[in-house]
Amino acid sequence: MILTCEKLKTILESTFGDSIKNYNIDDPAIIPFSELPTIAISPISTNIDIIDTARDTWIYTVDIILIIDSKQELNKYKQEVVGTRYLADTMEGKTSSGTLRPNTILYILRNNLRLGDNWYINNIANIDYSLRTRTNVGGNQFVTKEATLRLSAVRVQNKP
Repeated sequence: MILTCEKLKTILESTFGDSIKNYNIDDPAIIPFSELPTIAISPISTNIDIIDTARDTWIYTVDIILIIDSKQELNKYKQEVVGTRYLADTMEGKTSSGTLRPNTILYILRNNLRLGDNWYINNIANIDYSLRTRTNVGGNQFVTKEATLRLSAVRVQNKP
């Protein structure tokens, strides 16, 4: 599971670089304001299926969470929910012809389905947009706007 999360982190970092201030493995409970926007690669579950006496299929469910301070987008776009445009554009933005823009998380994942030998992204299930109350380093609560993309990755491995 952790190797899959690290691989996804590397792929996202290579595209977004410093435009995202922090990349976490796991969903952080405490986030400093200075580290927003953040991408969190959060392990959800591992399922193991037996293929035959020599091989297993490991199926990993992972959430990729884009987290912003909801105040960063205040008053940028009239009559829109705070932060929704930034999150939607970064997660699944499309060109006027309807194709995914290359600088979106969904595009990056769709163009990196193969993670290695016998290791690949199997499914991108859904993208959820939500508000969440979090705590910052000083212990104060603040509201973040988040987009969570759930995917599954599969790795076929020989038994030891």
